[in-house]
Amino acid sequence: MMEMKKYKLGDCLSMIRNGANIKQSEGAGGIPITRIETLSGDDFHRDRLGYADVYDIDPYTNHILQDNDILMSHINSRTYLGRSVQYHKRENEVIIHGMNLLRIQTKDDILDCSYAYYFFQSPYFKKCVDNRRTDAVNQSSINIANICDIKVDIPSLPIQQKVASVLSALDKKIALNRQINQNLEALARQLYDYWF
Repeated sequence: MMEMKKYKLGDCLSMIRNGANIKQSEGAGGIPITRIETLSGDDFHRDRLGYADVYDIDPYTNHILQDNDILMSHINSRTYLGRSVQYHKRENEVIIHGMNLLRIQTKDDILDCSYAYYFFQSPYFKKCVDNRRTDAVNQSSINIANICDIKVDIPSLPIQQKVASVLSALDKKIALNRQINQNLEALARQLYDYWF
């Protein structure tokens, strides 16, 4: 039987905080900034980053995304509240963590970051978020204290890493199958157009 330890989620995190309050605008340039749309479809969409003509990174050095950061929507519609993605840095890219998304890092000696990402996808976590949410007109929110108070049962780090590895492999296989299906659909449309 697998041994689990009970924690409050906040005791497993080295960081959980909101992003930089920067007003973004259409047509602006500079250093990209995350926004709620960046997390669309449970993936990190670089094509949906915002801009605010920020060219000097110095005021935002504490808000630069790091590899394996987890981003979570804590202000959104009830359906998407708690939506999370794991950021994987590409080469030397610099992205500012913007407001309305929480940036989460785990304590490496307690909670593997990839395992945490998959935990945030679980029905248990979604239910915890739903039970702790605050509703307003057209949106819901959950505060950091309520997230940190969620109780979790966590296995040993080697078990966490094995679980995360298997789930990651399955995600890659699903993504590949989705791409194959999209290519087949495009080919079928092309053949249909050619024949008719």
